[in-house]
Amino acid sequence: MANESLRQQLALLYQLQKRDSELLSIQQKLQTIPRQIEQLEAGVAKYEADIAAKSEELAEAEKAQRARTAEIEMNAVQREKYQTEQRTVTSNEAYTALDRQIEFLDEQDDEAEDAILVLMEESDRLKKELAELDAEINQEKEKTATETEQFRQELRTLETERGEKLKQRKAFLPKIDKVRRDEYHRWIKAQLASESGRARVKSGFIALGKDGTCGTCRIAIQPQTLKEAQKYEKPVYCSSCKRLLYVEPVTPDVPFP
Repeated sequence: MANESLRQQLALLYQLQKRDSELLSIQQKLQTIPRQIEQLEAGVAKYEADIAAKSEELAEAEKAQRARTAEIEMNAVQREKYQTEQRTVTSNEAYTALDRQIEFLDEQDDEAEDAILVLMEESDRLKKELAELDAEINQEKEKTATETEQFRQELRTLETERGEKLKQRKAFLPKIDKVRRDEYHRWIKAQLASESGRARVKSGFIALGKDGTCGTCRIAIQPQTLKEAQKYEKPVYCSSCKRLLYVEPVTPDVPFP
């Protein structure tokens, strides 16, 4: 209001800044929580991807095992054919040739059986690993479900808190002189337009000067600047960080901050 002193306006502006700092903190949490939920879900997705890959390995091993078994079955049919032919041939050369074919099938069967044993061991290993992964993903899903619900509850709480604080802020704004309020809002808007500016918003538009030191940059306020600021006749800014100064009054019994 126009009849309030600059010191009172600075005090109100400082209170508004504190309120906005709390709102900013809430907003940051509201933005962080969904990312935390995504990270939890990504953990489950990784297990699912591992299981899918392992299942594919198992399917390939079982497919190769079936192919080798089918090869042995086909060889058995061919062997029986050769053996039947051996009973009807009339020359030693023909009999020997068929015998060599049978021996070749036997060698193929030995190779296939060795491969089947390896594939069976591989399948058993993959089945064991899949069972372990299945148990792990179930635990991860339970953990994710519990933590996700906790995060969502926190989101609901924060959204309610933000709504209440925004109402309180709206009711508080008319207490501050429009000129001072507009200056504050312009500064906030300008800072939020850039990444580096967003970091400056956290340190605030108005700096609390106590014991002759700027509360934002932690640098001693120049004596002349401090003297001017304590008069509360006009806005005074820190010569180092350029924040509007709200300093300890000379009179000790004046409320501060």
